[in-house]
Amino acid sequence: MELRKLKSFLVVAKELHFGKAAEKLNITQPALTHQIQQLENELGFELFDKVKRVNNRKVELTEAGAYLMKEVSRVIDLLDRTIKSAKINSEKSKQLKLGIPKMSPTSEVIAVLQKLQLKFPETTFKIIECSTVVSVQEALFKGNIDIGITTLPLVFKGLDYQVFRKESLNVIMPKKHPLAKYQKIKIEQLRNDKWVELTKDLCPAILEDVEVFCRNVGFSRDANIVQEVSNVELLIGLVTVGIGIAIFPSYYPTNLEGIISKELVFSENTHLEVTKIVAYKETLEEEYQQTIKNVW
Repeated sequence: MELRKLKSFLVVAKELHFGKAAEKLNITQPALTHQIQQLENELGFELFDKVKRVNNRKVELTEAGAYLMKEVSRVIDLLDRTIKSAKINSEKSKQLKLGIPKMSPTSEVIAVLQKLQLKFPETTFKIIECSTVVSVQEALFKGNIDIGITTLPLVFKGLDYQVFRKESLNVIMPKKHPLAKYQKIKIEQLRNDKWVELTKDLCPAILEDVEVFCRNVGFSRDANIVQEVSNVELLIGLVTVGIGIAIFPSYYPTNLEGIISKELVFSENTHLEVTKIVAYKETLEEEYQQTIKNVW
């Protein structure tokens, strides 16, 4: 027995007029009459007094029809309230997975999370750590996360994004380094230095541009990399003890007394920037997409 037929019956029972009921249901009167006849056949008893309808052109419920109207009204009202409650609970329990690179600064993650939570107070965000900025994009592409903190460029199709920060590339070095007294350091001043680097899979693609600038002024930074490490703390530690200097985002706090972060200048006062983004699949719910676009 279809719920649609029971709802149609209730409208006719309340209106006691097939024409007005059909209009409210947005169907034709013959179609409504057919639904009621089918329902009566399924039930095995009449819902409306056919004699009075034929002889007096008056729609009147039978005793069984009146009883059914009362009980079906109660059941459908309960069903509607149950569906409404389920929808509210569903919205309250909405969860989105937020992917972050493992080496993201805590302050950065918290800042993004606070903005999202402020806009979506009924949504909980589950943080999923990914190994690199590219693996965040891969997780988005595969549908393993809903939103991700990553950097440009996007390397997977079907993703969209909103920029939330642009940060320049600095160089970190021990405070006793001969160039530490300068406010800005040109890339060519570092031709004789040794470098400490994060492993290639963790490095942003922009470091390839750094190598191009170095070669343009006559040296290879890549050839001078003496140590690759897999975490930021160790990188900073090696710089502190003088193993080498390192490329470092301007926003990322070093929090160590033994090192200093300097503005790094490339040709003709050019600065290279890392563009931080909140990325998501183009299939993410429109409400979330539009809000993310307007947050930053």
